[in-house]
This record gives sequence, C-alpha cells and structure tokens, in this order.
Amino acid sequence: MNIFVALSTFAERDSRPLARLKASKHPFHIHRTGKRITTAELLRYGRNAEVIIAGVEPYDAATLSGLPALHCLVRCGVGVDAVDLDAARARGITVLNTPDVPVAAVAELALAMFLALSRNLHPQAIRMGQRQWVRLEAHLLGGRTVGLIGLGRIGRRVAELCRAFGAHVLASDPFADASAASALGVDLVSLEQLLREADIVSLHAAKSADQPLTLGAAELATMKRGAVLVNLARGGMVDEAALMDALRSGQLAGVGMDVFTEEPYAGPFCDFENVILTPHSATLTVETRAEMELECVEKALRFIDGGIRPEERVA
Repeated sequence: MNIFVALSTFAERDSRPLARLKASKHPFHIHRTGKRITTAELLRYGRNAEVIIAGVEPYDAATLSGLPALHCLVRCGVGVDAVDLDAARARGITVLNTPDVPVAAVAELALAMFLALSRNLHPQAIRMGQRQWVRLEAHLLGGRTVGLIGLGRIGRRVAELCRAFGAHVLASDPFADASAASALGVDLVSLEQLLREADIVSLHAAKSADQPLTLGAAELATMKRGAVLVNLARGGMVDEAALMDALRSGQLAGVGMDVFTEEPYAGPFCDFENVILTPHSATLTVETRAEMELECVEKALRFIDGGIRPEERVA
C-alpha cells in the first residue's frame, strides 16, 4: 500500500520512524515543507495514498471525498476533532490515533503551569529581568486543592503528580470510575462543587457532541476568587471573552493556556504577566514526538497487514 506522511516535521529529531518506513518496503511520500499541510497540498500529494499519517489538518467530508484511495487515517496525537468520523465510516476509512504516548508530556506541562502560577514565577522573573528586587505572594502546590475537569488518561496522570506533592485533588467526570478515582486519592464531585472549592481548575476533558463543555461567565464567577485556570484540552471549552473579564476583575489570579479558539494566537492574553501561554505544544517534547511518530508508522503497517484490533479503532 502507498503511504503518505502529512506531518510537517516527521523524523526530524529521531530517525527510527523513517527507518521503520524504509524497512517496510512499502512506497511512501513525506510532506517536507516544514509547515502545516494545506488542504490543497493534501489533495494533491495524498490523492493516491491508501494510508495517511496525519497531523491536525482537517479531514472533513469534502476532503475525504477527494482522497479516493484512502483506507486508513492514522492521527499522530490523541484528538480526532479535525476528522469527520461519520464521513470516514461511510467511506470505510479506518481512523486510528496514539492515545497513550502523549499522556506524560501533557501531564507534565499541566504540573509545570500549576507550579509556575502558584509561585508567581512569570511576574517575578520579569521583575528580576528588570533588576527589580520584588517578592510576590506565592503558594505551595501541596497546600492547594486541584480540580480536574476530566479524569481520563491525562487527568489520572495529573492527579498522580499532584498527589505526590500532597495536593487535595477533586475531579468531575460523568464517565469516571469511582473505585479507580478512590485508588488515586481523588474525590469525585459535581462540576459546580469543583468550581466552588478548587484553587486550581484544570481542563482535561474530551470534546463531546452529546455533553459539550464550555466554561463561561457564570462558571468563572462560581470559582473561588483568586483561583487559577489551566486549559490544555480544547480552546472552545473556555469563553475567552469571559476569561479576560475574570482576569481583569481579579476574579482569577492567573491562567495557563496551551489551546485557543483561534490558532495561531496573538491576542490580548499575551499582555498579562499572570498568564502563561504555550503554542499548542503540550505534546511536543522530543521524546513524545518521536514515540508518537513511531507508533503511527507501526499502526499503519499493522493495518496493512490486517493486525489492528477492533478496540484500537476510533472509527
């Protein structure tokens, strides 16, 4: 089968994924522009591909119809929001992803933001850079209550890290297993209770059409005054205008964001000292990227050989 790699930075830091592709003897082509592939480029270079190793570029119904040879789409990452799963099923296209590899990277970034916001690292570093000896109020993570919205793979790992620091951890997740939460030392509560009691609220929920999650003005007003909010899930899960108002009013003491409603982001959150922004890079450690790419290649080859298990299929 013909394989097309749509990733813009494939095998840049680790040669194993490329070596595995070469060893397979299957014909392949790699998108080498160094930039996110456009739909026009995808339709041009991927038209004859039977398997595509995909990034975050959109695969809507129209795009899938322009890829007539496609049998399998392997997403390098967890989220498949950019894929029209119904259209993929209708066309008999198998959709796969790499749900386990990014867990450690996202969880570690969440913890880094919790610590930085609790200790006011960003504003203190700015002042020291200006040669100002100013000591700002700070908190121990171990003395705080962390509220996790979503207790899936990433949420559970974040809970483990927070518990290691001695933090009290709450979680709100309608699909969470109570016994598993208890084993982690996590208290399952309603979203309303979590917002009222948590010093740090962190989003790790999956996008759901059945139960969409959006934190707006009412939810932010419910949070403890002086709490912080971290979003490493989806940009659309937080009303950015309401979040801006909460920061300006002092309702929230700080915010950490890796995802935005519109990306690339260059808006007014960039101007706040008590906001930590990263460019949708939670999974982009060298180690994580290499392992995700290698898993994509392995799954693509197992699909060709008929070795994909039913539970591995997203669609």
